[in-house]
Amino acid sequence: MKYTKYFGIITKEQGRLNLPTSQFQRMMNIVHIEGVVAGLAKAKETYKDTNQYYKYDMVILKEKDVLANLTGNLAPDLLLREMMGSSD
Repeated sequence: MKYTKYFGIITKEQGRLNLPTSQFQRMMNIVHIEGVVAGLAKAKETYKDTNQYYKYDMVILKEKDVLANLTGNLAPDLLLREMMGSSD
């Protein structure tokens, strides 16, 4: 949840981020997808030491691909800088 934590820290320090609407939606999608991945990983752990431990792997991989598409695998600070520089 590196992006979510970074966005949270910046928001706490600087207040509301002044992002274009499309970039705000992108940020919220990133936060959501990171939460989904964390939830799936937590669910996966409930199957530890069973033959069903890997059953969530494909879903987790697909969500991580969505996250990679949203972030371009940029570091959180670079991503936010890009998002702030973008216009609708």
